[in-house]
Amino acid sequence: MASGPALVTLDLDDTLCRYDRSTEELLAVAFERADVEPFFTEAEYVATVPTVTGESPLDLRRKCFRALAAEDGRPVAEADRLAEQYPERDPTAVSLLPGARDALAALADHHRLALVSNGEPSHQRAKLETLGIADAFEVTVFGTAEIGVKPDPAPFHRALDTLGVEPARAVHVGNSLASDVAGAQAAGMSAAWLREGDEPEVDVTPEYVVDDLAELQDRPFPWA
Repeated sequence: MASGPALVTLDLDDTLCRYDRSTEELLAVAFERADVEPFFTEAEYVATVPTVTGESPLDLRRKCFRALAAEDGRPVAEADRLAEQYPERDPTAVSLLPGARDALAALADHHRLALVSNGEPSHQRAKLETLGIADAFEVTVFGTAEIGVKPDPAPFHRALDTLGVEPARAVHVGNSLASDVAGAQAAGMSAAWLREGDEPEVDVTPEYVVDDLAELQDRPFPWA
């Protein structure tokens, strides 16, 4: 990629923005409401999400919690009760991560931009409107059960095909090795991993590692 990528695709959740209420906080509420002793951590839940698909946020949670319950020898009923008691996310209660707006502006000066993010489309669009970045992307693709959910390469292919860009001329930026890096590479793209804390045990190797969005706020970009 000597001449640099023509297209940069970006993930949304935990790459550009975060919910104002953390997953850890919402899990604590769910365990208390369901009267279930905690049997998995936030990290374990987040790692399970890319391994399942759901028709709705509730269905996705139910499948995740059932998988985690099975690993711990817990009854299915506990997992289902926990899924039902988990507070529904408010897509307007989100905030940009530090440096995200400047990073988008700098990237847009030198690349075409697209968003490739898992999630229910109306929910994700509400976040983009709330954050004021809906117009930052030429194309937005939301991974769903119908299209395919990252790490399925289908959402990436849809963005590439819509913009007429070859995979070798594109790089994806995301925080998840399991869904962002693995999915982009499966689509023939390079991947820049936005690293958070310790590296999880996932057998993929990103082409680039970014420790802070500040690294995307000016040239040279990691892939220069």
